[in-house]
Amino acid sequence: MRQSQSLIRGMLLARQRDPRATAGEKTGSMTTSDIQEHLPAARNRFIERVPLITAVAAGCYSLAAVFFLLTQGSLPLVPAEALSHELNGPLGTVLSYVLLSLAMAGCLLGFAVHYRLLPGRASAAGATVFASVYAGIALLAVVDSSILATLGYLPFLAVKSITDPGILQTALDLPWPIVGHQLACILGVALWILTAAVAVRRNSGACVACGRHSSGGAVRRWGTPVTIAAAVIPGVYALTRLAWAAGMPLGIEPAFLQRMQSTGQVYAGLGLAIMALLGVGLTLGLIQRWGSVFPRWIPFVGGRRVPVLLAVIPAGFVSLIAVPAGAEMIRVSTIRGTGGIPFDWANWATIGPTLLWIPWGVLLGAATLAYYLKHRGSCTRCGLSG
Repeated sequence: MRQSQSLIRGMLLARQRDPRATAGEKTGSMTTSDIQEHLPAARNRFIERVPLITAVAAGCYSLAAVFFLLTQGSLPLVPAEALSHELNGPLGTVLSYVLLSLAMAGCLLGFAVHYRLLPGRASAAGATVFASVYAGIALLAVVDSSILATLGYLPFLAVKSITDPGILQTALDLPWPIVGHQLACILGVALWILTAAVAVRRNSGACVACGRHSSGGAVRRWGTPVTIAAAVIPGVYALTRLAWAAGMPLGIEPAFLQRMQSTGQVYAGLGLAIMALLGVGLTLGLIQRWGSVFPRWIPFVGGRRVPVLLAVIPAGFVSLIAVPAGAEMIRVSTIRGTGGIPFDWANWATIGPTLLWIPWGVLLGAATLAYYLKHRGSCTRCGLSG
């Protein structure tokens, strides 16, 4: 009897020591623990290969740019019918060749960073300077409010199509080549930020995967006020558009509100307001518990931790497209003209809230960084935390 009990106890102990081996023998497949261990490793490999991915992406962009320049004479920067736009002419052609040159140079620099063909300091400095120059040109000269406007209007078009299917033609008429090119530029900015981070981390001796030098660190108290400030700006925009939909001329003259009601523009503004309110909620989620753990009432995922990248990627994307959208609205209100939309002290709400989009993008980017630093956990590559 004692021998049997000892044998059973030994079998249970062996099962507790290596439960994955037992599961693997039964199923012949990877267990949940195996997957959880492989995902961080795959993420680390991705970060280490970001410069190579950037180089390949820049090469693909170069080929596409050559095709457009040979067939169209310019990259898809602005609609052809926008004759008064400064990029619809020689300046647009010059910018197209500048973007092609940057892509070709970026392809070579990306390969140099990945294969460590340059000294560490030169690689870090070169990648940082190039990322800064490319981001400045892409965000301030190429990308405008097209992406942000498309994201705002698509839900409105989807709802409106239920009663008016013909409105779907409006979605087809959107400047998709221009939006696609701007999305490619946004992707390039993100890749170059990561590439510069990899180069700087290698040169400084930090962990390539997480950027840490040592464990620990002060609690980042700046995350909460920055996140609240980032939520206020789209909240102001949403408040004005909701007031218009309710028939209240908040920040505009009653005559202009009647004009928008007669053309249905207030309902398009309502769709934008709903998207802005959604953005407010998601932004505040960066500092709320439900931003780190799914509420229990959500099917399938309730009670589970929110993947960090599920919050970081959308918030980072919006922070990038908000800056050029704000820059365009500044140009519209000061240089190009508002196209018949009144903008003065009596009509401050027509364009006024959009002039805050540049600080909104910066604040949202800082809030996203604070969320990432708080929830990233220990590094699986170097083992450091904090």
